[in-house]
Amino acid sequence: MDQRPPFTRRLTFAHWVGLDVVVALLLTVALVSSAWDVRPYFGVPVVIGVGLACAIAATVAIRRWRPVLALAMAVAGSVASAFLGFSKDPMIALALIVYMVALLRPARTAAVALVVVEVAMAVDAVAVRAAAPFSGPNSLTSQVVATGVVQLAAWCAGVAMRQARAYGEGLREQAERQAQIKVEQARRAISEERLRIARELHDAVAHSMSVIAVQAGVGHYVIGTRPDEAAKALAAIETTSRAVLQEMRGLLGVLRDETPGGEVAPPARGVADLPALAEQTGRAGVRVDLQLRGRPRDLPSGIDLTAYRIVQEALTNVVKHAGTDNGRVLLTYGVDDLCIEVTDDGAGCDGSDGGHGLIGMRERVAAYGGEFSAGPLPLRGFRVAVRLPIGVPA
Repeated sequence: MDQRPPFTRRLTFAHWVGLDVVVALLLTVALVSSAWDVRPYFGVPVVIGVGLACAIAATVAIRRWRPVLALAMAVAGSVASAFLGFSKDPMIALALIVYMVALLRPARTAAVALVVVEVAMAVDAVAVRAAAPFSGPNSLTSQVVATGVVQLAAWCAGVAMRQARAYGEGLREQAERQAQIKVEQARRAISEERLRIARELHDAVAHSMSVIAVQAGVGHYVIGTRPDEAAKALAAIETTSRAVLQEMRGLLGVLRDETPGGEVAPPARGVADLPALAEQTGRAGVRVDLQLRGRPRDLPSGIDLTAYRIVQEALTNVVKHAGTDNGRVLLTYGVDDLCIEVTDDGAGCDGSDGGHGLIGMRERVAAYGGEFSAGPLPLRGFRVAVRLPIGVPA
């Protein structure tokens, strides 16, 4: 944010140049008047003093474009004017230019400019004293000190303004960086949330839709010859579709931060629901051997849901890709971890079919700092192995 006052903030570069031109015109009038009132040395025409006065004043008008050049011209004109006896040293013009050099140029250049101006002002004072040797015993010293203080004050003001601008620019850059960081964080959060939602939708729907597809195929195949089997398939489709609709309704209610119709959202799935998942998978034609080792205990909600989703997705892959009617799920409760192993004796694959299942499982495990591996078994089948540390926040 620009810290300058509103009036200053509205002034453009052209406005500032216009102000410089006005000041230059006023200085021209003052310096030309001073040149007309003196008697120059060496019989030099007065018009030369007028020209020098105009040149010195004109440097103020270009101080924003070429501050160093303007300073050099002003110093040269001031020294020449003093030695020719036309006028006293133009302190105001030089002070305005010194201020601009200190404001716009590096510190080393500004320091050299100050030294040059102070020396030039001292030389001008000596030249003026030579022209008027009876102006008082302390006039030379007081004039040198006065001009030196004026130029030093202008230089300090320019340096202070340059540092203030640099500080303000630093604040603006810092604010812009912070705003950019916030935008990136928001984009990252949105991306992560989209991935999480996509993963939940995939895991919630894929398994049930696989079961429904298998049962629909069975029903279509046997409807003419074994109506009772077709009826069982339709019943399985109805049960599975109701379950997935309930889960989808709960998921959408969570995404909307409300429960549809004022109903209570169903509880999140967990390891306790694995027997029902195994039974549902059995209706799709894959018998699941579910085994538990170790001492079962309550798990953190995130770990509990992650374990369920991993087993669900692994069994979905068995139903869709393995080409077998047997699967095995082994859960092992360790001291500080939960190990999951899902295997089958099907055709197997290399895990690079381009689907989202393995990617989603890997992302879920990575969110809890766990370990994930998936690949074909040596002889036949496929294996998914997961280790989830218990008690580690996502």
